[in-house]
Amino acid sequence: MSRKRARTELVASRSSDSGIASLSHSQSDSLLTLDSQPDPSSSSAPASHVPSISYDRPQLDTYTWRSSLPKRCKEEPCVLGVDEAGRGPVLGPLVYGIAYCPLAFHDLQHGGLKDVGFADSKALTAERRDALLNSLQAFPDTLGWAVRSMSPQDISSGMLRRRPVNLNAQSLAATMELIQGTLDAGVNVVHVYVDTVGDPKSYQRQLSSAFPKHIQWTVTSKADALFEIVGAASIAAKVTRDAALDAWLYAEKGMNVREPSRQATESREKYLRDHWETGSGYPGDPKTVAFLNRTMDPVFGYPGIVRFSWATVKTLMEDRVPLKRNRNGEAATNSDTGRERSWDTCTIRPAAGCRRAYTIKWNDEPLTINKFFSAKPKAVAVSGASRAAQNIAAGDEADKARSKLARELGLQSVGGL
Repeated sequence: MSRKRARTELVASRSSDSGIASLSHSQSDSLLTLDSQPDPSSSSAPASHVPSISYDRPQLDTYTWRSSLPKRCKEEPCVLGVDEAGRGPVLGPLVYGIAYCPLAFHDLQHGGLKDVGFADSKALTAERRDALLNSLQAFPDTLGWAVRSMSPQDISSGMLRRRPVNLNAQSLAATMELIQGTLDAGVNVVHVYVDTVGDPKSYQRQLSSAFPKHIQWTVTSKADALFEIVGAASIAAKVTRDAALDAWLYAEKGMNVREPSRQATESREKYLRDHWETGSGYPGDPKTVAFLNRTMDPVFGYPGIVRFSWATVKTLMEDRVPLKRNRNGEAATNSDTGRERSWDTCTIRPAAGCRRAYTIKWNDEPLTINKFFSAKPKAVAVSGASRAAQNIAAGDEADKARSKLARELGLQSVGGL
């Protein structure tokens, strides 16, 4: 099946028995209907056709995708597993996945979930993960799954706001949204297995306090290697993220010209492949760092695939352009190095020795009320006879401190509301 045909099928909505799934965007509240369940009997369907991503529009917002609801999951007690993919990379979305099935199917020794072979997706090859994604879709009456894909823009905007929402808090919100949506759909969840974020006891306490008391919780590290249902969730998350990166559409002008023309030379084809090579997306990958250096704009920073809140991005943008040497071993001038333009604008890149990007004020340091209480008004040198003047001066300093804190925290007086 061609990619064009896959895209056509992806945006088409059907009212067949396979059900309809939706992408609900967190910011724009737009709705995109997707064919949620390819025919499991069609073995010729390509593994690259992942139903949980969009092939025809850039990912600008966080969205949730859900498979059709298995019939048995409304009638029988079910278990649910949660895992993520893409927490560490500087590129692409962070995807949380869940999988759920009847308790009897989960515990069945032969012919159940154990025979499918779900395990930690990070320990499997890409081909094996694609095959297991087909297995996720091969039990429409027994096994359901869903993903929440957190866009790089939403991750960065949360971490860089005036009062930051760190990655752990965003991960907790994504997990709770997936579980709550499953409960709202009528699934009788009695046990939830979660791959922990941070301290397992604290994370379990936060989750259990938000849901019905009859649900049992197992929160532990490496849960994807211990429980098959978490392994299935790991497959859903990992395959979705990998497919999103492979088919990434840039919202920025001129960034989607990846395919060479028929008349392109071999060297031109190699250039295009190397230029758009993002690597694994992890900060320690030389290919990823090279991609970040190639696509940096001194004004706008990076395209939407990049998480601006990562330390790697801060370091690169605040780094200085290395000095080049001419034939005489002297530092090259602007006329020697030339003036290279940015990928999307006519902005001239900084000269050698200057910062790679314009000066940025990062707002990701948490503000605390202790900063206000620890600030002491400046001492005023006034004689004992002028005690009243000293008190007035001290009061003015305190008022200034309060006003600054109010501006930073965005506080308003009751009368101004």
